[in-house]
Amino acid sequence: MAGSLSSIATPLPLEVDYLTLPEWEKRLQRDPSTVLAEIHFGTALRALQGVGHPHALIDMAQLGPVPLIEVWSSRATVSHERSGAIQFARNDEILFGSLNYTEADARDIEATVRRAYHDILILIEREGFPNLLRIWNYFPGITRDAGGLDRYQCFCRGRFEALEGFYGDFDRRLPSASAVGTQGGGLAIYFIAAREAGQHRENPRQVSAYHYPPQYGPKSPSFARATLKRWGDDYSLYISGTASIVGHQSLHPGDVPSQVEETLNNLRVLIDSTVREEGVAFAGLDSLQRLKIYIRDPRHLALVQRSLDKVIDPRVPRLTLQADICRTELLLEIEGIARASGT
Repeated sequence: MAGSLSSIATPLPLEVDYLTLPEWEKRLQRDPSTVLAEIHFGTALRALQGVGHPHALIDMAQLGPVPLIEVWSSRATVSHERSGAIQFARNDEILFGSLNYTEADARDIEATVRRAYHDILILIEREGFPNLLRIWNYFPGITRDAGGLDRYQCFCRGRFEALEGFYGDFDRRLPSASAVGTQGGGLAIYFIAAREAGQHRENPRQVSAYHYPPQYGPKSPSFARATLKRWGDDYSLYISGTASIVGHQSLHPGDVPSQVEETLNNLRVLIDSTVREEGVAFAGLDSLQRLKIYIRDPRHLALVQRSLDKVIDPRVPRLTLQADICRTELLLEIEGIARASGT
């Protein structure tokens, strides 16, 4: 484990922080013109009605000692706009958008997701930010039966059909992504799109999700394992939700420490293969700058934390959430952002 966090300090077109409510209020008072988005998990920490920038309130309990808000900011002044269901903020390089659907909308998850993704793709093309980098999807009952398929499989079919309808052959266009189950509420989606494309990455330990066999549903999950994006002289690797999956199979059912270890192995290989194949000087797991950790059973929190702390500097900012994972045998999922200076 590294003795200190990375010293990289150059501002990027967008940054994420996990802030307490007092920290967020100070940040908002200091410069609201550079706020891209605020994402709340669990109980709302402040009223979100009438907020002009992208936002979401997600019914997913926090497991950390202090409630945190996920705040996305820009190094430059941003403009805030709305197009139909999408609130978005943009600067010269990126567009950050959010969509929030009601619980009633989320009941037909396939149709709602198909419509949402169609609207996102139309918007980013029209506004001149046609390259999806990263997208998050949160909805309830992710593994619940929905007429022969579970709701995640229905979600995947809706997403696939929207992407196929817009792009045709779309494998090379897929962004990194997470799709995670909430305790209730509706469907929340937020995303990052850019003027210039990133490099979508796969993991040599895993079958690409979009090539999964039919046992996982009629349409495969449509996402990349990570997206590498160059910002000037620096690079960010936006890592998808990652779990204890090798090939396409879940490993270590019921074994929390082994699932953590397997997940970290996947993260390590993904970062290291990016170093080899893209020539970017990431420092393995030490290059991780932010982590979001989803845990199925809150009783496993201490065990997950101990396993992570052996490998990843505990000072790396983390947002830890109680969530349903898309396969019932998976006990946790981890996503993150790694950063490196250019050479």
